[in-house]
Amino acid sequence: MARTGVYFSDVKKARDQLVEQGRHPSIDAVRAALGDTGSKTTIHKYLREIDAEEGAQSQSASEAILALAGQLADQLKLEANGAVAAITAEMAALRLAQAAQTAAFEHRLAEAGVAFDDVAVQFLAAQDEIATLTARLHAEEIARHTAEQHARDVDVRLADAERHQASLEEKHRHARDALEHYRSATKEQREQETRRHEQQVQGVQAELRQVQMTLAVRQEELTRVNREAAALANELGANKQVLYLEKESGRKLARKVDYLQAFEARAAVLEAQLNDTRLRVARAEQAAAEGDALCHALREDKAALETALGAARDTSELEARLAKLDRAVFGANDAPDT
Repeated sequence: MARTGVYFSDVKKARDQLVEQGRHPSIDAVRAALGDTGSKTTIHKYLREIDAEEGAQSQSASEAILALAGQLADQLKLEANGAVAAITAEMAALRLAQAAQTAAFEHRLAEAGVAFDDVAVQFLAAQDEIATLTARLHAEEIARHTAEQHARDVDVRLADAERHQASLEEKHRHARDALEHYRSATKEQREQETRRHEQQVQGVQAELRQVQMTLAVRQEELTRVNREAAALANELGANKQVLYLEKESGRKLARKVDYLQAFEARAAVLEAQLNDTRLRVARAEQAAAEGDALCHALREDKAALETALGAARDTSELEARLAKLDRAVFGANDAPDT
């Protein structure tokens, strides 16, 4: 509830506050500062007394013109304050939106960076695994080529052994045929000699001794041939054992070849995974580029907002200049209300 009256000290205090705020201490302004208390006549009287005490300059224009000028100045101030408030609110909203959008894009950029780091780690691990697998594949290929060459060498040796065995068997057969032929010839010769005349017994006996000597030589040769045949049979058995071992080695090599083929298939799968990883890396790089472009656009928006803020600050400076001009024009003068 408003008071019935005001005191000189109240009016002076309200006027001083308006002057400190850069506002014209008109009757309406002082009455509003007092809480719409007191009559305009009383307030006008007190203002006149305050101006008299402070040695204010006399009015240079009529009270009506000064009051109108004060009202126009107040209206301009209100409009300027409204414009500044609207610009400030718009700037605050834009800053909040920009901050939220910047935070969202920074979050997306951080996620893209994490995804890129993960893909890079997977890519390096895949490269290491491929290098290891390639080295193992190269070593297995060398081992396979070595085994294949060894198998070919064994085949050649086995063929040589088989040819040698066939040659020995042929020699053994020829030796048996020669011995049979010799025995037949000797038997026939003996029968012919027994039918001869007794006069030729001594010659026959001498020839028989020679034949016996020859037979002993042949028998010794036959014994040697039998020993060679036995040695060749033993060698053939050993060669058959070697052949069996080489065949086992060949089967092991075949299993290694199967393993290498499976290994090559695994390498192909890993290469496909590597290609997929490279594609994901390319996508992550594209997302990072888009994030950089968006951040650049946000920086441009921020620059534009800062420009607008500078313009708002210019408006505030203009208001300050208007207040200063107002104080310069109306500071010490009182425009009484009618």
